Amino acid sequence: MEIRDKTVAVTGATGFLGRYICDSLLRRGARVRGAVRDPHRVPTLVARRVEMRRCDLADRASLAAAFRGADAVVSNAALFAIGNTSWEAHRSTNVQGTLNVLQAAADAGVRRVIHVSSVAVYKGRILQGPLGEDHPQLTESDRSRTNAYAVSKALSEQAAWAAARDLGIDLTTTRPSTIYGAFDPNMTPRILRWVGRPVAPVPALAVLPLVYAGDAAEAVAAALAHDASAGHAYNTAGDALPFTAFVAALAAAGYPVTPLRIPVPFPIRIPVDNRRAARDLGFRNRPFVDALKEVRALEAAERPPGRGGERSR
Repeated sequence: MEIRDKTVAVTGATGFLGRYICDSLLRRGARVRGAVRDPHRVPTLVARRVEMRRCDLADRASLAAAFRGADAVVSNAALFAIGNTSWEAHRSTNVQGTLNVLQAAADAGVRRVIHVSSVAVYKGRILQGPLGEDHPQLTESDRSRTNAYAVSKALSEQAAWAAARDLGIDLTTTRPSTIYGAFDPNMTPRILRWVGRPVAPVPALAVLPLVYAGDAAEAVAAALAHDASAGHAYNTAGDALPFTAFVAALAAAGYPVTPLRIPVPFPIRIPVDNRRAARDLGFRNRPFVDALKEVRALEAAERPPGRGGERSR
């Protein structure tokens, strides 16, 4: 699809990754429509001419109204909150919500959908690798062995593929790994608080595929622009790099990181094969330092003016 001048509806547009997806689409000349619960949550998106439509993942009719007239839908909204273990909350939001999005897209006459999934869908992802797109996924029987989020993302993607086949929708799924970036309510601020302590134990043997939100969002836009991506899934995962390299990059990017970092043996390795995304979508992982400098700039740009012309949260 030629994205320029096309209307793309994005669920969860005011969320962490959603804001990056909107910006990636805007840079390609798309008309972006946010399908969200609170249209006033992020005024800067409205200032960038993102049209806001109020809807709810639980309300298929409101979703269809938000999607009507769009050329494509990005199914991005999902529940992810560290500490939330409620299966029912994850099932209703991530699984049923995704099914509602696919059905509403068909109701609105939209036949192109990008669904944002996760590498959390894979079975045994810590013990095996590199994980390719055809690696077996979690099922509901895995609920007792892993977290509610991971199982719900697996079931939501499986529901999306089944609905797409039944409804005649051209579907692509992207599977980012753990995401870091600006406006992150979960992982990024926790890492910053940890490494900002006077003394911080740091896992010395952890090798993780962290991905910058801006790179994951670019892959979504690229998948939409690449018609041949329909029917395929893509691991938009970070390269497997030592976590200590990420902490060093935080310091190099200007974040307050304690010099007293104690290496703690924590042998974990999660390699993910992202070659298909690189080949078909031009997916790339920018260096940690470059991404983190952009994070600082984005967050600084949205802080309200403080006293004496300074900016503060």
